[in-house]
Amino acid sequence: MNKNVTIHLNDKVEIRDMATLPNTLLKKLDSGKPKKTKIVLTNHDTGEVLGEFENKVVITGSLLNAMKAFGITEHIVEFPTYNSESELDNSVPTGTQPENPEIVQLFCVADSGCGVLPSEIYTTKFTDRLKPCPAHPIDITDFDPTMIMPFRYVPIDEDISDDLRNYYFGRKTFENLGTIGYYFKKFDTEPQVHVQYADGTQITDNIYVVDADQTAECYIETRLRITRLDFRDYFEKVLGWDRSRISSISLCSAWYNTVDDKIYFQNIIPYTVLKFSFQWLTDLNVAIDILYQIYY
Repeated sequence: MNKNVTIHLNDKVEIRDMATLPNTLLKKLDSGKPKKTKIVLTNHDTGEVLGEFENKVVITGSLLNAMKAFGITEHIVEFPTYNSESELDNSVPTGTQPENPEIVQLFCVADSGCGVLPSEIYTTKFTDRLKPCPAHPIDITDFDPTMIMPFRYVPIDEDISDDLRNYYFGRKTFENLGTIGYYFKKFDTEPQVHVQYADGTQITDNIYVVDADQTAECYIETRLRITRLDFRDYFEKVLGWDRSRISSISLCSAWYNTVDDKIYFQNIIPYTVLKFSFQWLTDLNVAIDILYQIYY
């Protein structure tokens, strides 16, 4: 009797003899699929749909889901964070005990999603992330559009207002360049949970007494916004207007603390990565709304 048997539990039970199944089939069975997502980009003013996409929950996001679901608090691996890689202002050492829950609450943007042609969209890998900004650039030539780009990039003596600092985070001071960048932004709306049937009918507490043949679904919905002012100073002062475009977005999880009455997010790591056909921002009047739906 072959004792080399593994039981895999997901939405079904599979008992597989690992000694007899071909390696190619095992890889196919074990490849898994990301959580279903739906992301819609629209022009803020006209409502024109710029694209509909699906993204991928990457390994750091999957680990967060798994730990939350089973109440595990001790990290088995400390992944590099945007705080540590970019040496963001007022960052605590990696592995510091969180002062509040680590949740998905920020997003960042880059132009790393496709090639020269809009059709050349790169495949997102399970181990992907958007590249961090440089910790110590020598000059502006050290910046790369495939790295996360700052929503706001201002002179040190012209910092953004206290009100705007409730929306922009990931503050990085470049002393030698005399500038400050804000690399992360909060969601435009608080995430909302939806539990419904496929036709949109709300599911209530009578779910087990109602005879319904429809598929049920549960998803989180939130909205992101790229305003007319986002990235403008960065394009003008660093990249140039011929590179004023975006093609990748990442949702990020983090926890925060307070320093001098200002919020600083810690342990910022990717949750999802989306790569798409690039969207130009050369028009100074363009603002983009992004509807995010993540299904569980």
